[in-house]
Amino acid sequence: MKKRYLIPTIIILLFLCSIALLNKKVTSLRGVDYKVSRTTLPLYLKVLNFYDRHYNYKWLAKRITGHLDTREDKILRLFHWTHETIKPQPESLPIMDSHVWDIYIRGYGTRANFHDIFSTLCNYIGADAFFIRLYARDSYKHIPLSFVRMKRGWVVFDPHRGIYFRNNTGDLATIEEIIEQDCHIVKLSQTDISKAYYEQYIVENLPRIKICSSKLIRANIQSPINRLRFQLHIWLSGKRPLLE
Repeated sequence: MKKRYLIPTIIILLFLCSIALLNKKVTSLRGVDYKVSRTTLPLYLKVLNFYDRHYNYKWLAKRITGHLDTREDKILRLFHWTHETIKPQPESLPIMDSHVWDIYIRGYGTRANFHDIFSTLCNYIGADAFFIRLYARDSYKHIPLSFVRMKRGWVVFDPHRGIYFRNNTGDLATIEEIIEQDCHIVKLSQTDISKAYYEQYIVENLPRIKICSSKLIRANIQSPINRLRFQLHIWLSGKRPLLE
C-alpha cells in the first residue's frame, strides 16, 4: 500500500516545490540616465520574459539575414542593418540601459547600444561575437568596438560609425592584420576618422581583447543554455546568488 502512494506523493511534492520556486521573488535591473533601479518580480515572470526576448532575437536575426547563405554575408548584413536602423541617442531623451531587445524596440541608443545589438544578433546567426570598451593609454578616453570570430581570426566592427576593415587582399581584416597595418578602412557613411584612430585602442588593449574573447559575456548569454552556464559560473565562484 505504501509503495502505491509513494510515486504520486513524490510528484505532488515536486509540483508544490516547483510552484514555490517559480514564485520566488527576484530582481530586474534598469538604468535611466546612468541611475540603476531594481524591480522585484516573481521568477516565473522573469523566465518568461527571458524566453520571449530569446525567440525575438532568433526571429529578428532570421528576418534580416535569412535570404543569405554565407556567414560573412550575414555578418555584414547585420552590420549594415544596425548602422542604418538604430539612430543615435537624442539629447532630449533619457539614456536607457536595460535589455538588448529594448534597443530595437525604441530604435535609438548610445554608441555602446549599437555594439550591444549587433554583437548579440551575430551570436544568433552562429557567429561568436562580443563588444567591449577600449581605453587609450593614460587617458579616460574610450571607444566601444565589436569583435566577431571568422575562420581567419577575430575581425573588428564599429556599427555606430559604420566602419570596418579589409586587408590588402580584400578579406575582412583580423586584429593582427590591423596591428600590422595590413589593411584599409571601409566606411558606410562620411566621417573623418582614420585607421590610426582605431589602431591605438586595439594595440593598447590586445591582451584584454583576447581574455574577453573566451568569456561568457552579455552578447553571448542571451540564449538559455549560455545564460544557465553563466549563472552557474557566477554562483559557484561566489560572486552572486544563483537566483537573484
